[in-house]
Amino acid sequence: MLAAGNAQALQTTFTFDSTVKGQTSITKTVDGITLTLSNFSTGPNAGADVDGLAVFCVSASGTYTACEHPNNSNYQPYSSFAMSFNRAVKLISYNVSVPTPDAIGSVTTYTQGALQSVQDNGEDAGVAPFTNPFTAVANTPIAVSTTDDDGNGLLQIDKLTVEGVYVPGPLPIAGAAAAFSFSRRLRNRRRTFDLK
Repeated sequence: MLAAGNAQALQTTFTFDSTVKGQTSITKTVDGITLTLSNFSTGPNAGADVDGLAVFCVSASGTYTACEHPNNSNYQPYSSFAMSFNRAVKLISYNVSVPTPDAIGSVTTYTQGALQSVQDNGEDAGVAPFTNPFTAVANTPIAVSTTDDDGNGLLQIDKLTVEGVYVPGPLPIAGAAAAFSFSRRLRNRRRTFDLK
């Protein structure tokens, strides 16, 4: 039997590619954890291509192919969406596959209630750890929003890594009764020993 301190948390990675393009809601399940992405504003469709999911896709002029949708030929920019998980998870990292030069200076904020992780977007692709890797509550939306000083940019991710968090449930009634009974026996033995 492993001691509680020796237990290792397993990380789960969700991947994104062009198959999520144009969807109004994306649901993926990996290792028993279900991720749902929705409410792409002002989209309302998700932007994606072979490079991954667009976290934000805003263009003052022209278009980005990641934001063009096969079911709607119009360019559909967005800078916010919601994500949620079916169980408690700790946000670990994401992999930036495409940052356009216009994305430099933009900031993406992940917010759930009072919990928040603010990510400065740079020009480098690669793994980006969450600055505040908070534990997200199950079935509660995390608002993902990006602000950009020039109103222009594209940031795509192809991986999102989380860590499942074990949240202990209530002690079963039979277990509580057994603990109470054992506790009473110990007290009675101690009383008997103290009397001698």
